[in-house]
Amino acid sequence: MGRLRITWVAAACGAAMAALAVGCGGGSPEHTASDNRAVANAAGLTGGPQQGGSMVIGQATQFDTTFIPQLPSELYTNNIVSFTFDSLMWFDKNLNFHPDLAQSWSWSADKRTVTIHLDPAANWSDGQPVTSDDVLFTMDFLASKTYRTTLQGQYSYLVSEVVGADDIYSGKAKSFADTGGFKKIDEKTFAVTFKQVDAAVLWSDLAPLTPIPKHVLQNIPYQDFITCDFDKKPTVVDGPYQFVRVDGTNAVELTANPHYFRGVPHIQNITFKTVSADVAPALLKDGSLTLQLDGLRPVDVDKLRQLPGVQVQVEPSMSYQYLGLKLNHPEFNLKFRQALMYGINRQGLVDGLLKGLGKVLNVPLPDASWAAAGPSDGINPYPYNPEKANQLLDEAGWKIGPNGWRIDPVTGKDTIPLDYPIGNAVRVSSATAIQQDLANLHLKVDLHTPQDIQALVRKIRTNDPSIYMWLLGWTLTVDPDPRGMYRSDDSYNWPDFKDAKNDQLIAATAGAAAFDPRVRRQAFIAWEKYYNEQVPYVFLYQPDNLYAYSTRLQIPADDWTVLGPINPQDWWLKP
Repeated sequence: MGRLRITWVAAACGAAMAALAVGCGGGSPEHTASDNRAVANAAGLTGGPQQGGSMVIGQATQFDTTFIPQLPSELYTNNIVSFTFDSLMWFDKNLNFHPDLAQSWSWSADKRTVTIHLDPAANWSDGQPVTSDDVLFTMDFLASKTYRTTLQGQYSYLVSEVVGADDIYSGKAKSFADTGGFKKIDEKTFAVTFKQVDAAVLWSDLAPLTPIPKHVLQNIPYQDFITCDFDKKPTVVDGPYQFVRVDGTNAVELTANPHYFRGVPHIQNITFKTVSADVAPALLKDGSLTLQLDGLRPVDVDKLRQLPGVQVQVEPSMSYQYLGLKLNHPEFNLKFRQALMYGINRQGLVDGLLKGLGKVLNVPLPDASWAAAGPSDGINPYPYNPEKANQLLDEAGWKIGPNGWRIDPVTGKDTIPLDYPIGNAVRVSSATAIQQDLANLHLKVDLHTPQDIQALVRKIRTNDPSIYMWLLGWTLTVDPDPRGMYRSDDSYNWPDFKDAKNDQLIAATAGAAAFDPRVRRQAFIAWEKYYNEQVPYVFLYQPDNLYAYSTRLQIPADDWTVLGPINPQDWWLKP
């Protein structure tokens, strides 16, 4: 468990890009819950970790009540899921794999099959063991047509490279056990075989795979997963915390899982609440909020640092914010997109709205990524240049009409709608600043009323005709496998960028030669350079991650990573 989900966010702030949650560390597998409690209480007498207490975690945007792993696709719900369900592995800020549910693993000589041994002690909170059957059940669900269509599931890419994935989706097969993609060796050991040698598949597919309990869900039709009682409040989990109460989309109460196979967590109760940036400083000051995970305003950082009993943590992130364009509108051609990169004062957004707590972004990978490309790799930095932007717009066919605004060459209209979700003051301010910058290019932007994030995403994913441009963000995993998001047919390819060369460059990041990390990095750079030229997204900035928390909350130093604080079972509270 531990690591927060990596996925899409309202304004780039980490998630689970992706996220997708990977692993939970801490504690030795042989420790029992009672052993862990005794050690913690003894240590507390000398100032070490103490057992018990309650904390409140704030998030700026409401979560959705969809808690079956791999069903939610946004950060705020996935953060809660990651406290309650473990994935197979996790990896730290140095890209080192760590066991979680998977205790060990090994590759075949041809590097097409990986054999995984589950931790013998890994169990569900009802006492049933986590087994190979649970993993197979989860993989079959993710590959199913129901998951990808009826449920609009976004994590089918976790199993898309496994032998037989296409047959399951088409209905020719029901299970990877019948396709040669999955072999059960025993209750705690299984082997997964991939279609081809893939340098990224362990990072991006198996490590974040989060099993669901077969013995609880096997008699519920897939299409009913999203409406069943279990999805709204899971009764059986395998992570360090279990559900107590779900209060709509405003609060979720969790309590320590006394049967957690790595030992009982130090903090007894955790409540997730929706807490806006406006009130977070006051709640941190009076002690009613313990940790604010996201949504903090850069303008408040100095004030927060002066509050007694409050600690501010600033970390580089794997997140970015972007201006999205629906490229099925042909008027959003290459020169138009490049014009926006030159015509939006992106450094002004960083300096003014982020107070310097971030950087301008020009490629799909933030600087914190080991695979990020920069100017020395031939990346165009697109410096702010309204004159060049106006020239490109003229060449793109967006002529200035008699009223002074540019005319859409396809629709004949002189306005472009821009959508964005509620819940983040920096995002709202970004929308206004972008509107003003584009007005200087004679582009009239109509800011639609901010809406619920889930509603906006549904419109984007379903190509609602009202959607032209939008503001959202992505949070990427430590290993930034582009598949699932940036290829022509990927489910997360929301701009609808269809490009064969782009797909070929992405394939090179995971080919056989890419098992050599030097080769793989060069493949990433080649792809990023092309993406930088094509501008499928109008990249804006990569914000630093901003956290504020009570000095009572003790988070181990190693828990702070580009993905946020990890391993909550190791946190503890001072009296």
